[in-house]
Amino acid sequence: MRNLSMVVILILQLLLITACGTETEKGDVARTVTSATKITNTSVVPDNSNSQLIDSLIGKWKIDSLYAYGVGGSKNDEQDIKKLIGTEIIFSSDSIKFGNEAEEKPIFYKVSRFSDESFLSDIDWIKESTMDTDLNPQTLKEISLYEDEQYKNFYYGDGNITYYTDKGELILDQDGDLFLLVKMEN
Repeated sequence: MRNLSMVVILILQLLLITACGTETEKGDVARTVTSATKITNTSVVPDNSNSQLIDSLIGKWKIDSLYAYGVGGSKNDEQDIKKLIGTEIIFSSDSIKFGNEAEEKPIFYKVSRFSDESFLSDIDWIKESTMDTDLNPQTLKEISLYEDEQYKNFYYGDGNITYYTDKGELILDQDGDLFLLVKMEN
């Protein structure tokens, strides 16, 4: 009788585990989400929060200052950093223009929280790089740029990753160093 109970429990657990996903034609497992909110850019968040964040990003920005030197991954020397300060970046709904470079189009924005699998940056690198600041990396939202709506082709050009802080600041990761952006009058 005891063994029969264990078998029944095992079968029930197996049924519960397999009920959490369904297999697609390609053999991938698709998760079933039964939440009042919709999955938006890999985060379970209200639909309008990411679009509000993207709306606040749209416009003309300027690299104001070096926020933090990247630990171990910077490609910038002092001359590069001086040249970057003052560079204008224009984010539009479907493109980016970085300094004197040609406008890149189409561009798609993806917002991820630090806890999302799709958060591209190494959170340990961010923690080490911002140790001397008051930035809390766990509150960051990463805005990454893609060349397609399916978020398969990452945009590797300048200005491809920015972070939105809990203080409403926008920080650019440019070649391994972090820069503070300020919004310019349109």
